[in-house]
This record gives sequence, structure tokens and C-alpha cells, in this order.
Amino acid sequence: MPIIGTAGHVDHGKSTQVQALTGRDPDRWTEEKERGLTIDLGFAWAHIGENAVGFVDVPGHERFIKNMLAGVGGIDVALFVVAADEGWMPQSEEHLAVLDLLGVTHGVIAVTRVDLADPDLVELSRIDVEEHIAGTVAESWPVVEVSAVTGQGIDDLVEALGAALAAAGPPADTGRPRMWIDRAFGIAGAGVVATGTLVDGSLSIGDRLQCFPGPEVRVRGLQSHEVDRHTINPGSRTAVNLVGADQRELERGTLLAQPGEMAMTERFLAQLSFPPRSSGEVTDRGAYHVHLGTATFSVRIRTLASGDAASGLITATSPVPVMMGDSFILRDTGRRSVIAGGTVLDPSPTRKPTPTDIATLADAVDRGPDQRAQALVTVHGSIDAVAVGRSSGGGSPTGAITVGAQHLSPEVFECRGRDLRSAVDEYHGRYPLRPGLPKSEATSRLRVEADLVTALVGARDDLVEDGPVVHRVGFTPSLGPADRAAWEAARALLSADLAVPRASDLGLPTEVEHALIRNGDLVRIDDDLVLLADQIETITAGLKALPDVFTVAVFRDHYGLSRRHAVPILEWLDAEGWTRRSGDERSVSSPRGGSAGDAPPR
Repeated sequence: MPIIGTAGHVDHGKSTQVQALTGRDPDRWTEEKERGLTIDLGFAWAHIGENAVGFVDVPGHERFIKNMLAGVGGIDVALFVVAADEGWMPQSEEHLAVLDLLGVTHGVIAVTRVDLADPDLVELSRIDVEEHIAGTVAESWPVVEVSAVTGQGIDDLVEALGAALAAAGPPADTGRPRMWIDRAFGIAGAGVVATGTLVDGSLSIGDRLQCFPGPEVRVRGLQSHEVDRHTINPGSRTAVNLVGADQRELERGTLLAQPGEMAMTERFLAQLSFPPRSSGEVTDRGAYHVHLGTATFSVRIRTLASGDAASGLITATSPVPVMMGDSFILRDTGRRSVIAGGTVLDPSPTRKPTPTDIATLADAVDRGPDQRAQALVTVHGSIDAVAVGRSSGGGSPTGAITVGAQHLSPEVFECRGRDLRSAVDEYHGRYPLRPGLPKSEATSRLRVEADLVTALVGARDDLVEDGPVVHRVGFTPSLGPADRAAWEAARALLSADLAVPRASDLGLPTEVEHALIRNGDLVRIDDDLVLLADQIETITAGLKALPDVFTVAVFRDHYGLSRRHAVPILEWLDAEGWTRRSGDERSVSSPRGGSAGDAPPR
């Protein structure tokens, strides 16, 4: 159900024209009716040809431009009104600039009140209109002369609007409904109702939505044009009866969308465009408001480029929900005028974008969600998959490498692989006796997740993932001449007797000792006691000669050990399953399913 929105100078007959087309007075307030002046948004509906059409009537007075901007964001076709007896006026220029900047490409121009002007004045007004729309989005729109009082031209206007609606085509349906709230009110016995123009997807009773900002809510009832509906399609004027929020949480400027489908951001990158007859400049020192959907918020701008490819980083005073491709109006609060329009390129830039980044995003912004998602991955290099979906409107990048919850560009994936190889090489150089770079250290050094380390190794032919470590292909820890000499000396001291020296007295460098333990040449008994592997075999083989139940003293005497050696060795045998302790006594058991005297576990 498409939406037609009015535009034009104050008191040029926008509301009167809507009433003539629909039979409904769009002015809702008593003050509006008393003053004959539209102050806030008005709504009506009618059939135009075969289409059920909603009308959004906006105020024309410059004091209410904020309300006007809240009404034109979701329209499909514009009904631009210029009074024949007054001609082109200041708000005509500003309203046309808004339509031009928002890219409202379909519309009809109504030269109204022709019953109050002679034919020559009507013709002059028409010429005036054609001069002003030259070079704008409205340049090719039909111009229809009408009078709501006499009915002159009304049929022609309906026909022209029908043709514009047909050219605009059906509203887009991406399956991700969004609705900017333009008003909210309470109904006794029903609760709170919010209204707006539904875009991008359908809504049904029972659906859950998120207020941005605000709580999660549930759809209890739906209406469109005062008719109860179970489901409403995108492009429709919609009234939603909501459960889970009060009226204060649903003020104008709140966005309703599916939970988790929008991200709140305080800074976004935007492409800027300017009205045809403007200076085409935005300064970093200006005071600006952004009008997005029905929301208005103060911003600061850091311009990045000017001219036809103007762009800037826009920072809001509080988080706002934006998505790639969203259009907005930029208004100078000092000059009280519309100075630019914008299109969101990146809702959450992580660094200052380069000209290449901006060009990549600008090329994709008018394409489908998947192309937008791919552009975001290309620019960010690595980006969270959920963030890509939110920012692109549900897109999935087609040329990215996906690992877990991350999308990476091929270039960044290859770069991370080179970084990992360099980290492994550096680790081998520092610790030649260790088996490789621990994956936990790799994730910390590269600031990535463990599953990405695994993926990087799997994509390379020069790295191997070996349990908890990563090493170069063909790498084997080996002792150098000095370390081998220290090992031979320590082995001589150890092999002399089971009553071995303390580990700290063996003269082994710590790295060598750890390497020998990993290789199984040494067995660590406790912090300061190590034994040779064949000494362990001697001890376990001798267990079968012990009594069925024995004490520390019996064990000590059996092997000719001191208590300093016997106690830690017995505790090690307990831990390895060779012996079983009960109070001060022990018995021999079968380790890991074997029998006493089997080879020691490694």
C-alpha cells in the first residue's frame, strides 16, 4: 500500500487537495482547523486507480519544518503543491530541496487555486514552476492545474498520481520490518498505540519488536486505514497496539524493528549531497540537526571530502539506529535551513575511512544487502557477522572468509596468516626446545579467536597445528652442543643411584629440563625431583616384590631410599595409579588397566 506525501509552501492548498482526493480532512488539531494552518502531520487515504493509497500531509510553514521532515521519509510519491495565485515561494524551494535530497524520484506537481487566478497568471505560475524544478528530481514530473473548489483538473491529477504510483512500483520487502513512530497515544482498555509508515517488511499480530531506543514489545493489534488487520505489508500507514511499553517510551523518533536487527551508534559515515542552487559546502564548525525517519538529533560533522563526492563522519549526541543506505536531511540550526542530504555508508566505522573505502561503500550502497555486506567486509577487513547483518539490512558477504562469528576479507585473512607464521618463527627462535607457539599465546598476540588460528593454519602449507601448539612444518626441537653436554652430565649424576640429587643441583637449564620431560627422557616427580625414565621402570618393576600392604618405611627400605626421596616417589606412584593409599598404608594396583610391573605410563 504506497504512500503519497504532500510538499509545498504554507497555505498553498496541500490539506485542501488531500481532502479533495480522499474526502477526509487531514488536519487533526483544533488549532489547525481554527487557524486554517497545518501544524503537524495529517493522514488520510483513498483509492487511486486500483491502489489503496495512504496520504501523509505535512505542514508548509517554516516554523514547522521539523514536522514536515518527519513526514516525508517514507513516501513513495510526492504531491508537490504550488498556488497559482502566489507562485513559487521560499518553502516551495526548501520542500523541493528535501525531496531532491531524499531521492523521491516519483511525483506530481499540482498548480492549485487556479480558480483564484486569471489564465495569464496561471501560465506565469506554471512557467515559474518549470524554471525552479529544472535540474532537480522533479524536472520530469507532470504539472497539473487544479482547483479543489471547482473540481477543475482533479481527474487529471488522479490520473497523474496513478501513473506515478505505477512507475514507483511496489514497496520493497526485505523481510526486516521497520517503522519510525510519528505519534503514539493511549486508548482506554487497549493500551498504547503507535503509528507510522511500515517499510522493509510485514508485521503480524504476535510479532515481537524492539524499540530503538527502548524495551522489547509485542504486537497485540494492527490497523491500517482504520481497518483491523492480522498482517500488514510494507509501504502501509500502520497503527500498532503494543504490549510492553508505555506512551513515554514510544515518542516520535523511536524506531520499531525486529529484536537484534538494528545497532545503536553514535558515529556513522555518510555520503553528502547538496541542493542544486546551494553553496555545496558543510563546515565542521556548524550547528546541525539530522532528520532521519521521524527522528531529529543534534550532530557534529567532520568533513572528509567536498564537491560531488562529499562525505563526512557524523557524530550524534546520543546513540541512534541507522543502517547502510538510510537517507537523512541535514539542517543548519543557525541559518534554519536545509543545507544537505545524506546517505549512510557505514553505521559503525572503526577508523578514519580512506577515499578508497568511501568509494567502495558508495558503489555498493544502492545495491542489494549482500553487496552492501561485502563492501563492509572489504572496508573493515574483519567484522562481526552479526554487525554485518545489522548494518547491511540482512546481507551475507559473498567474497568473505567466514570463521566462527567473523567475516574476513581474503586480503586480511592472508595478512593474518603471515602474521601467525612470523609469530611462530619468532617463537621457534626464542624457544628452540619447545614444540611450538601455544595457540593461547597466538590468539593473544594476534588478537583473534582460537578458531581463526585453526583456520589460518589449515589454509597454509608451512604451518602445523599439533595439539595445543602451532609449529613450522618439519620443525623438531633439538639440543645444541652446550645443552647436550649439560644433559650428559646430569644423566651421569642421576644414573648413579635412585637417591638422586635435587633437580636444582643438576645444572640443567630450565628450558632443557622442560624439553627432556616433554620428550620422556626425564620424569618429574615433584618440583625439585626428577628421575630418568629407566629409573622409573626399575621402581615400577620392583613393586611386585613388595608386600600386599606396605608403609613408607617398607618402601624406603625396599629401594634403599631416604624418606626425602621415598615420600614424593610414592605420591607420584599414587597419582599415576601404580599404588593405592589408605591412611598410612599402601597397596600395589594395576595402572591404567595393566598389571604391576608393566612399563610405566608416559
